[in-house]
Amino acid sequence: MGKKKAAFVFLKDPENAWIPAKLLKSSGNVADVQIPQYKDEQSTICDGGKSAKKWIEAEVDLSDYNRGVLPMQNVDENGNMRAFPDMVNLPFLHEAAILYNLKARHLDNHPYTRTGDIVIAVNPFQWFTHIYTEKVRARFANKLVWEEHEGDSDARALVEPHVYEVSSLAYKGLAFGGDDQSILVSGESGAGKTETVKICMNHIASVQRGPTKGNVEDTKFSDPIVNRIMESNPLLETFGNAKTRRNDNSSRFGKYTQLQFDMGNASKKQFAADKASRMCNLAGSKCEVYLLEKNRVTTHDTTERTYHSFYQLLAAPDKEKAEIWSELKGTDYNSFAYIGTPPTDTIEGKKDGDHWQTTNEILETINVKGSSRRDLMRAMCVVLQLGNVSFMKDPKDDDRSVVKDRGEFDKLAGLMGVTNQDLVDCLTERTMKTRNESYKVPLNADVAKESADAFAKEIYSKLFLWLVRALNDATCAELNYEDGMSKNFGVIGLLDIFGFESFVRNRFEQLCINYANEKLQAKFTEDIFRSVQEEYEFEGIPLDEIKYDDNTDVLDLIEGKAGLLAMLNEECVRPKGNDDAFVAKALAANKKSPCLIASKTNRREFGIHHYAGKVMYDAEGFVGSNVDTLPTDLEECAVKSNNEIISKHLSNDKSSNLASKPKASTGKKAAPRRAKSNLVAATVWTKYKSQLMSLMNMLAQTNSRYIRCIKPNTYKKPSIMQHLSTIEQLRCAGVVAAVTLSRSAFPNRLENSVVRFRFSTMWDRSKYPSQGNNKMSPEEKMKYDCDALLTSALKPKEVKEGKKVMKAFVVGKTRSYFRMGALEYLESNRTKEIGTQAVSIQRYVRGWLVRKKTKQADGARRKAARVIQKWYRALIKKRKAIAAARKHRKEMKKKLEREEKARKKAEEKARKAREARLAKEKKEREARIAKEKAEEEARIAKEKAAKAKREKKEKEEKDKFEKNKKKKIDKFKKEIKKMEKDLDDKGKRWDSEIEDLEKEAEAAERELDEVRDMIAAEEAKIAAIPQLSDKERKKLEDSTQIIAYLRKENKKMRASTTQLRKDFDIMQENNKRLLEANAYAGASFEALNEQSKKNNSNNSKLMQNLDKYKKQNAKLKEDLRMRQGYYDAEAKIRVDYQKAMSEIMEMIQDRCDDAQLTEDILVLALECESEAKSELAAAEAASPGL
Repeated sequence: MGKKKAAFVFLKDPENAWIPAKLLKSSGNVADVQIPQYKDEQSTICDGGKSAKKWIEAEVDLSDYNRGVLPMQNVDENGNMRAFPDMVNLPFLHEAAILYNLKARHLDNHPYTRTGDIVIAVNPFQWFTHIYTEKVRARFANKLVWEEHEGDSDARALVEPHVYEVSSLAYKGLAFGGDDQSILVSGESGAGKTETVKICMNHIASVQRGPTKGNVEDTKFSDPIVNRIMESNPLLETFGNAKTRRNDNSSRFGKYTQLQFDMGNASKKQFAADKASRMCNLAGSKCEVYLLEKNRVTTHDTTERTYHSFYQLLAAPDKEKAEIWSELKGTDYNSFAYIGTPPTDTIEGKKDGDHWQTTNEILETINVKGSSRRDLMRAMCVVLQLGNVSFMKDPKDDDRSVVKDRGEFDKLAGLMGVTNQDLVDCLTERTMKTRNESYKVPLNADVAKESADAFAKEIYSKLFLWLVRALNDATCAELNYEDGMSKNFGVIGLLDIFGFESFVRNRFEQLCINYANEKLQAKFTEDIFRSVQEEYEFEGIPLDEIKYDDNTDVLDLIEGKAGLLAMLNEECVRPKGNDDAFVAKALAANKKSPCLIASKTNRREFGIHHYAGKVMYDAEGFVGSNVDTLPTDLEECAVKSNNEIISKHLSNDKSSNLASKPKASTGKKAAPRRAKSNLVAATVWTKYKSQLMSLMNMLAQTNSRYIRCIKPNTYKKPSIMQHLSTIEQLRCAGVVAAVTLSRSAFPNRLENSVVRFRFSTMWDRSKYPSQGNNKMSPEEKMKYDCDALLTSALKPKEVKEGKKVMKAFVVGKTRSYFRMGALEYLESNRTKEIGTQAVSIQRYVRGWLVRKKTKQADGARRKAARVIQKWYRALIKKRKAIAAARKHRKEMKKKLEREEKARKKAEEKARKAREARLAKEKKEREARIAKEKAEEEARIAKEKAAKAKREKKEKEEKDKFEKNKKKKIDKFKKEIKKMEKDLDDKGKRWDSEIEDLEKEAEAAERELDEVRDMIAAEEAKIAAIPQLSDKERKKLEDSTQIIAYLRKENKKMRASTTQLRKDFDIMQENNKRLLEANAYAGASFEALNEQSKKNNSNNSKLMQNLDKYKKQNAKLKEDLRMRQGYYDAEAKIRVDYQKAMSEIMEMIQDRCDDAQLTEDILVLALECESEAKSELAAAEAASPGL
């Protein structure tokens, strides 16, 4: 009988959460185990201890484990880990199995793992490009959305786990199911929630384009609406993200993004022929934000930063800062108390200054520009300046305060656009109102500073909401899609919200965050229950087997009538409410709650048993943090500000400017509203609960899908997983709770085919026969076989409950489900049953071996006789063959001698012919070489003579050119002198002519004057004469004509004089130009002469190089001719040899009787012929010009 094998199990460990081990034996509540010791936590894997340094033995107390059973490993026979993409298929599904399955896939660079409908995304801290390509996107869209699959098969089995499957199924559910969808992404800071949401949004946009075919690598999809939505994400990160200890770009608010889809015409979609005709198109998006961390505005750890927006503003160029606020110019991080020295100025590889440019570009795209952008930036400056305002005790009254630094205060007042007195009053006094009166109460320095901080936090939170509203206006379908206001849009919501938090000191913010996670966990549990219910119904298992615990008791403790929410709000309303009284009242009112924990050491501390574990809360500051009412003094001062965001939007808590849909009327009159008082107002928790209820109502109307993000290590390095932090995150994410719920009744399950094969040795068919028969389907017959098998094998595990016998298993249609400890019992006893059957097998084998030996001995004797007979026959045959061979050899010898003689004769003939041909070729080659040498010498002599002649000609031409150049220069000089002399002569002549003309003109003028005088005298005479005679009248007319003519001539002479003066000026200008041209021509001649010398030198060098190259070329040609001759001779010899061989082959074929020998010689001859032809072709190709 074989030795019983050890079972592979997990053990609890304080340092590594769970470690692998071997179970040797167990007795009662004690188990003996072997524990492999690995090098470190990262080396600890499920490999059967093969990589362990050593083993140690130990005893384990089983009372520390669920029902006293050690959790089993999912390994094969050799202890090697079997990692599953979908952990639903894990035979043993528990906390340790989940941890090591995720670790195995993480080390294999598989960031995504599926657990039913949940996708677990482990942050790899590196980018895997190959799983986010366009081709991968299209494959998931086609497989999960557009392709049809036969039967009820799950299309997810065709693809690896990925967030793309969540986005694909969400789109499919909306487009073809008509149900709104939501994707809930959760995880701690640094787990990759925001990046996961971006990946989902991108893929949803990719899916909506419809089915794709072929290679889509080069057809990258781009959608303007999605681009606008995706480009706006960095804007929310700028104003809502900050650097923390865990994450450099941590979201400090919750976000629910609703992608809006145009569902098209419902009637057309109903009768559409294919899926592509029923698709819906992305129309826009809306965004809701939750619980911005306002405290980070005023305080943050030295290793952290406040919101990115402040650092980007201070990193802007001074010119842009001056445009926003003149006092901002020249400032840096240390200029403002809220900022201080940052640990870094780089986020995600980009400087704050570079992020500033990106932020401004995005603000431009969402229409925040001009005065709106200026108001936004100046509101941020107000927040920064409020941190620089300080107060001190009033010297006259200790209960009052006064401004400490007037300069900083005046800057703040000017920036807000209010008077100094209004600002002093609102910060140092508080107006208290009662029903009939109001009065002012002075504030001390500490309270005044707290008031300034509260004002800063309120302004920033409201400018963040203002920005969200502006973003929604730019992206929502109602305002940006055709007929948007009249359509009802389908929705795919993506929730990116803070995960469960548990720190050393937990504050009011942690209670709010964990309350939200409890609400989401309740929905998560409900959805998981529904999926388990569907699985059980499919397998035919009674639903009364499902037993689980929900978290209603925790929610009752927090939001019940006497819960923590009610107690805290009551304390905030009470005039002297404080944190101690809140804790005391909460503990007294809920002392029966099993979820509430009372602290025995600190009266301000209490704890809650959350679904993810126990959390202790420090209630210090709870009452103050819960009061969200901005004092009326600060509200009134804000209204007076010239900044529109501060004056008009401090009371707006909405994330959208769109009017909410009216609620259905109940027909009852509404109760009268109470008068507003600054003593009773909505608290932070009340507002947050209202937001949370609205969110839960929206989620309740959708089909929810879950992505749980895990941060594997705190070092932010790839391929490392820390067990304790990962287990804690799995608990906080509800994954462990989901597993507990899904396997509350049956923690283990196996496929029926696996059960039938694996445990068939434990089936006593005689006592427990199967009720299956051949008429049944294979699945149904397998079910009956498994039922009989497991009834036989697990008979000792049956438990009686009254008259009813409770079996340790249930067999479904395709799977068998096992209660706690049943599968472990089967695994531990399987080897025992195998050992029992091994004895029977050995008996049969031994009998078979004896019979085989006897049969083999008889067969050996017969075989020996046959061998002897075979040898004898072979000997006779061999003797005959030897005689025939001897005769054949003699004949062949004679034949070969004849062939040898013929071959030698042919070779001798071929040799003589070759020698004669070579001698002839040598003689021809020598004659050719001598001739070419003589030709070359003659050519060289001719070239030298031509060169000398060319040089002589060049020299003569150069001398001639010099002479001509000198002659031309002399000629130009003479011509220039002559032209100068002519110009002087012409100038003198023109001067004399001008003087003569002037004299003539003066004489003509004098004559004209005289004529005029004469005419005047004559006219006087004529006037005295009563009437002129015809002769006199004619004389008068002639005189008039003479005068007109003289006037014309005078005018012409003046014009001629003017023209002569102009011509003279032109001649002088031409003369000047000619002189300059002469100087330039001289310089050009000198430059040409120099260039001619250089050209002659270059020509000489070129001629020398040409001679050198010609000699080399001649040498190369000679070498080529010699080689060509050698190749020709070789090829000719081979051809002659081939002809001789051909003659020999003909003779052999005619005279040889041995067919094989003839064939061998023929093959050899063909090879020789082929080689000769190839060499001849190569020689011809090498020298085609010869």
